[in-house]
Amino acid sequence: MANTTVHNPIKMVVGVGSVEKVGEEAALLGKRALIVIGGSSAKKTGLLDSVSADLKANGVDVSVFEGITPNPRSSTVDEAAKMAAEKNIDLIVGLGGGSVMDASKAIRLAYSSGEPVFDFHMGVADAKTVQPKAALLLVSTMAATGSEFNNWCVITNWETHEKRAINPPIYFPSTSIVDPALTLSMPLPQVAKGGVDIFLHVMENYIMHTGGAPLADAIREAIMKTAVDALSVAVKDTNNIEARTSLCWTSSLACSQTITLGGGAGWRPIHLIEHPISGVFDISHGDGLAALLPAWLEQNMEARGDRIAKMAKNVFGADSEPIAAVEKWLDEVGMKMNLRQLGVTEDKFEQMAQNALDTSRGLLAKNLVHNSVESIAALYKAAY
Repeated sequence: MANTTVHNPIKMVVGVGSVEKVGEEAALLGKRALIVIGGSSAKKTGLLDSVSADLKANGVDVSVFEGITPNPRSSTVDEAAKMAAEKNIDLIVGLGGGSVMDASKAIRLAYSSGEPVFDFHMGVADAKTVQPKAALLLVSTMAATGSEFNNWCVITNWETHEKRAINPPIYFPSTSIVDPALTLSMPLPQVAKGGVDIFLHVMENYIMHTGGAPLADAIREAIMKTAVDALSVAVKDTNNIEARTSLCWTSSLACSQTITLGGGAGWRPIHLIEHPISGVFDISHGDGLAALLPAWLEQNMEARGDRIAKMAKNVFGADSEPIAAVEKWLDEVGMKMNLRQLGVTEDKFEQMAQNALDTSRGLLAKNLVHNSVESIAALYKAAY
């Protein structure tokens, strides 16, 4: 069993009503805050007003940067970093889902370094040496990426359509607040997309793991089963706070170092292969993952069939036909789809496959199945 190193310095405040502590937590971190939000949802729900008021009541000045999009763009991050510099910010508050939280991490890096953020994602500059000029507080409004409990961040350069992920120390948030009640305002399709992302964060890691690690497998199976069951409930009973709470917990744990406890860790090839799809066509990340999943499982049966069967049995209770069990769940939660339905075009398959190889930090080149332009393009075709 391989040795495991775990380091996670994030303070987590979790539970229904925990957003009421945002001002108190913010005051411990800074006095001049930049609240980062996406479109209009934080305004429509009144969340922006309530969070701003709580920060001000606790002696924290507030500025707001609005306009973070899904698949957050490096140009927007750099724009926000300039605003942070103008306001002499010492605290960044990311208020939203995975895109806003990732963007807030990237804004912290661009602001602290004074350099374009995508230079770091390209490896042109080294993010590990940058010292933060501002603390980072994340308030999660969606169960999906787990960005609130890790130091990963995915940013898209829209000019080149490259989508890249890195995990330097500066991307660890100082504090994260996870209030399941905030997720009740999310549209149902977004809830389903987030649930699929949670499941795949763990499933890919589980399938790709080699060697024996009973405790790690048990932790991952528990997270997957909880996410699968909770999403099935959440899409039918949209006000079920217990299901939303379970999704929040699994979201935070699924993409954290928790799943390496007990030894053993895999990696996430479907995510790496999906990134070029949303980078080129700007589709939802969760949709792209769902479209690729059945074909990816089918094409990995020969190489990883034992792990796929174990996952299907322990998560879905399937003694046979493991892929059918996963597809049935996708159908139940409204996430069974293909790339054609998402507007992806066949003429981009080879370009996206090359992009996946180029941006995977060498991981896909080592994969047993999807390790070339031809094999990755074949996956896109099978998922089409």
